[in-house]
Amino acid sequence: MNFYLKTICVAGAMAILSFASAIAAPMPEFWKKSMTDDPATNYYVSQAMKPLPTQDAQTLRVVYLADLLGHACRGANVNKKALNTFEKSSGYSAITGKAYNDAAFLVDDSVKYVDYRALAHLCAGTGYLFGPQGHLAAGLVKPGVGRPVMSYDPNNPYIRLKSVRKKG
Repeated sequence: MNFYLKTICVAGAMAILSFASAIAAPMPEFWKKSMTDDPATNYYVSQAMKPLPTQDAQTLRVVYLADLLGHACRGANVNKKALNTFEKSSGYSAITGKAYNDAAFLVDDSVKYVDYRALAHLCAGTGYLFGPQGHLAAGLVKPGVGRPVMSYDPNNPYIRLKSVRKKG
């Protein structure tokens, strides 16, 4: 009898989880029209393409976005070998002290209001930004399916990102 009770509880829990995931708020349909690899239609990709005021800030942003999109987008992966090569060739490790803090401030300021919509659009544009012919840096991220890993919550769409100010 104990075995049957456990089976019923497990089946009930699975049914509840299945139902809860089915009623979770889906991503709004009207977003899908602008979730492309084209900066002409994807505002968030076009903003990511705008250069920052200093070369150090631009380098930090490329590394930061590659890491973010490689981990926060479903199916995407950071190409660690390509990222290490980019860091060496761009002088990433030479950015230290006040120069690093100033550049990190600019990068933090450019990504401080990332919400689910912005992340979803950036995930959709990962191929354009970092794919094999990437316009920010080629080959740093293997594009995934173009959707964030986390689920959409319309009551709390903002996503807390780690600060660039802590190197490492």
